Amino acid sequence: MIEVKHLRKHYFTKSGRVEAVRGVDFEITKGEIFMLLGPSGCGKTTTLRCIAGLETPDDGEIMLGGQVVFADHGKLMVPVYRRGVGMVFQSYAIWPHLTVFENVAYPLVYGMFKIPKSEVKDRVQKALRLVGMEDSQDRPAPFLSGGQQQRVALARALAYEPKVLLLDEPLCNLDAKLRAEMRVELKALMKRLKLTALYVTHDQEEALVLSDRVAVMHEGVITQVGSPRDIYMRPSNDAIASFIGSANLLQCSVKGGSVEDKQDAVSTPIGTLTCSLPRKMGIGQTATIMFRPEDILILDASCSRTENVFHGVVEQAVYVGSRFQCEILVGSCKIRVEAPKHYVLKTDQKVMIEIPRDAVYLLPHEQ
Repeated sequence: MIEVKHLRKHYFTKSGRVEAVRGVDFEITKGEIFMLLGPSGCGKTTTLRCIAGLETPDDGEIMLGGQVVFADHGKLMVPVYRRGVGMVFQSYAIWPHLTVFENVAYPLVYGMFKIPKSEVKDRVQKALRLVGMEDSQDRPAPFLSGGQQQRVALARALAYEPKVLLLDEPLCNLDAKLRAEMRVELKALMKRLKLTALYVTHDQEEALVLSDRVAVMHEGVITQVGSPRDIYMRPSNDAIASFIGSANLLQCSVKGGSVEDKQDAVSTPIGTLTCSLPRKMGIGQTATIMFRPEDILILDASCSRTENVFHGVVEQAVYVGSRFQCEILVGSCKIRVEAPKHYVLKTDQKVMIEIPRDAVYLLPHEQ
């Protein structure tokens, strides 16, 4: 449904030329929710705006529904109003002098998506029903909450039945609880309507909850594409491991082990760890190991297990309702651990932790 090939876009600033997007390639299939995830300034919004037609790329090709909308260094540039995309902006772009109904009806009354006046009311009411705002159609826009404005912006984008939906951090202005609720509602709605969606965000949890696939962007390039689970459990490098959720990263070197079962030992600053290593890893080769805080076990003093078990001291234990977020000093390293809420953990308390073998993932160093 969406194909982007070798997309490039630069800007000029007071500091000189800035390469915002540097050769981006990806494809989104029909009915898929595809997430562009990355920190501010990585090029994700610029990429989305190029697809929408709000920016003119320097190079590359963009196809929507099999139709080429940009190619040949701008010689072919289909204007935004002919691309048939719906867009939900970060600011919502709600007209303050219009009612909810009038805001949603706007693209159906003016511009390229005009429809017969006799059909406007039914189309608007259908869109408002989809987002649960059918009882607020006469309410003035200034009297809407942030969540309601977000729903109106979404209804307006859906009203003219676009080929694809483009969303630029649409939930970032909502409070944490409402944002969490809207994630679930928004995904359910897009799946029910079988929409093809490109969603831009810097929020890692939002990306994992909403998407079918995630593309992680950094400095204008896509560094990894995969399912939410793959991105979280099998990041391709240290930067992605650190950016997606919370991770413990330790430098290590391979000590060797059983070739048959690939259960190998690595030397780390906290001691020797056993884990599954690729067959291509040789003794003495260096790498980075990753393990997530939620995978670490805090053991009872009577526990007799010894593999990947380490003694430590609690430096910090913060109660956050559903769990404790802890920092445990093991040797000279601070290890982040998430402990169940029923644990009683105090500063300076001595503990034993286990890092399960299957929870350890190796990130080979680039050659």
